[in-house]
Amino acid sequence: MASEKTLFAMDINTLLAVEQLAKETEKNTESVLLDFMESNTAKMAYDDATKLWWDGPASTAESYKEEKKAAQPEA
Repeated sequence: MASEKTLFAMDINTLLAVEQLAKETEKNTESVLLDFMESNTAKMAYDDATKLWWDGPASTAESYKEEKKAAQPEA
């Protein structure tokens, strides 16, 4: 299990990634957070084994955008 400090780092990383995504998409932070927390990226961000949080919020945001892009049907 992750330490308290690691969990705090995961929370901060997620918050900063969500704020970045909200700014980029011009959506409110709350709706982006709700969508983000249902994603596989969020699961990875809170899984200490993946170390996604270690790479920082920009990397987390990029992983989320790639996940969303992959989920869209091709036109």
